[in-house]
Amino acid sequence: MSAEICWLTLDADAGVAVARFLADLRGRDRMDAVHLVLKQLRQRTEPDRVLACELAWEAHTGGYWSQLRDDDQHPYESEEAYFRDVLSVASWRTAYKRLAIGRMLTGIAEPGRPLVRAAVAEVGLAKATIIAPAIERSGAWQAWIQLARQMPAVTLQSRVSEALQASPRGREPSPPGEHFRRSILAAMPDIEAMEVVERYFDIGQRVVGTDHPVGIFLAGCRECLAEWEVHASARSGAQATTPRPTAGKPSGGLPTWAKPSRENSACLPIWANGITSPDDPA
Repeated sequence: MSAEICWLTLDADAGVAVARFLADLRGRDRMDAVHLVLKQLRQRTEPDRVLACELAWEAHTGGYWSQLRDDDQHPYESEEAYFRDVLSVASWRTAYKRLAIGRMLTGIAEPGRPLVRAAVAEVGLAKATIIAPAIERSGAWQAWIQLARQMPAVTLQSRVSEALQASPRGREPSPPGEHFRRSILAAMPDIEAMEVVERYFDIGQRVVGTDHPVGIFLAGCRECLAEWEVHASARSGAQATTPRPTAGKPSGGLPTWAKPSRENSACLPIWANGITSPDDPA
């Protein structure tokens, strides 16, 4: 069955056109028709999803979420809440992948960007997520799009990892310590925190003189540990002269210094203020 026969509609709701198209088909004809409808529906939706990635990157870099409100006119509590809403994603991991595609697209000159956007939509967001770092690194989007068309995702990931001189997912990373760095990034509550960690390792590599994430982490710990010990000793002395809070008081057993001030709380992510996110395990 020709794809040209399976023409739907440019209307927002394709349900009527699909029902009319499938109404009198049975057996093998209906099977082929459903297959063609699914492919055409994908062609309708995937370009919009790719464009959403590009716009999401602009929203992220511009910090738009803090100035916007949701459908109920409530301000967004965090950037995570914003992207969960506008991208309809369930996790920061998924949002970060979409933003990576958007970052890759915005790195391409405006005149050629529509062509790349259409090619990305053709291979789909799943494979685009895999090849985005390689396109950013090399700029050879045509070659990577062609590989994405030809290869399954696992093989494609191996080729990207090889090109980036990184290990494929699921294998022992090389150089050592890369798994440690990725684990820390994966534990971050939002993209802003991820960027802080990325910046820490980037600056740390230049300061410490090693690219080993564990070495950079340990150097940072040693750098701040002495200062923290001084602060901890001072606070311990202050705590000794402060009456112990009773169970009935709302302080929750914390000394005064351990309670963030209003100014400090506003600068901290939700998890750092002791507020549990709805997605956090109980």
